[in-house]
Amino acid sequence: MTLPTQDWFLVVLYAMFWAVRINGCVRRGRQPLLRGREWFFNVRVQGGFYDGPGKAILRQYWLRMMIPFAVDIPWAIAIFRSGQLFQLNFLVLATSALIHANHLFSVRIAERQARAYAVKESERPAARLALSLAPRRLRDYTNPVFEGVLAVLTVSSLIFLVGYYLASPPHVSARIVFGAPLFMLYTQAGMLIIKRAAIAWPSPVPTEHAEEHMHASEERRRYYVRLWDWSRAASVASLVMWPVLISLPGAAGNRALAIWLGACLVAGVVATVLGEIKRKQIAALAARAMPVLLPDLLASGGAGWPVCYQPSAPVLMLKSARGYSLNLGNSIAQFTAAYVAGFAVLVFVLTRMAP
Repeated sequence: MTLPTQDWFLVVLYAMFWAVRINGCVRRGRQPLLRGREWFFNVRVQGGFYDGPGKAILRQYWLRMMIPFAVDIPWAIAIFRSGQLFQLNFLVLATSALIHANHLFSVRIAERQARAYAVKESERPAARLALSLAPRRLRDYTNPVFEGVLAVLTVSSLIFLVGYYLASPPHVSARIVFGAPLFMLYTQAGMLIIKRAAIAWPSPVPTEHAEEHMHASEERRRYYVRLWDWSRAASVASLVMWPVLISLPGAAGNRALAIWLGACLVAGVVATVLGEIKRKQIAALAARAMPVLLPDLLASGGAGWPVCYQPSAPVLMLKSARGYSLNLGNSIAQFTAAYVAGFAVLVFVLTRMAP
């Protein structure tokens, strides 16, 4: 059967995305004051900072949060005018990536501006740092039973889809049968890359108050690991449902699809609320651990900013005098670049397949 386009689901999903991102803007707008008015993010500032130069720096930071809206709104208008609402999926993915990248660089810009008004003693890089000699491994944060269940369900669904396609009449579209599953599988691969990056992210801690730093870092790391694991589980659940949805006849298939999408929306709302509660708990832990100013790891002057190529450095982001630079010599950055290129190829192939 040919599944009807569930425009209502895409519109509701996009509306939920707006609700989540507005909440994110409010949360990010409060982050500079997370530790009180003596701090601007991780910079300990002088008294009266927020009544003087800090007011302009904070306003500029808030304005930079609006940059993704300048991309999102015109794109969304074009999608709604064209009626191709399936493109809202790509809009949400692209805007989510832009929001996080924009926030990362915006925070670094704001902190660099605020350091001109910092308490001098607090701006000395940590003299002593503790580094674990045992690297964190992906398997240490992986549940074999959980991964085994996901693998069995994925393979079983793919086998069923291949059998269904081979046994169907010639007019059945390969894009209908395999398009959505391929997209789900590819997004799962992306989640694994992000999970690996979260696990491998270095967390040097000062010898003073080391326990608070280690506890906050580990809680944050495990939060993101669980987030991506359950996101992958949700993707596998959709993959399992796909053969059921395309094999049901006519009205039964449409009704089952509507029920499934409604259940996905409810689950998404519940997961968002629970995730926000956990995020606030982690933020409270981070606020109790005083920030550490790391020494510059690149040549002075910020050579190579905002990107650099340092294969000898085992981290994804390197701190320089001008901020943080993306290390293209890191394997995770290389995997990510290949993944983005592959995603573009996948979208091109799927749009060229006969409907």
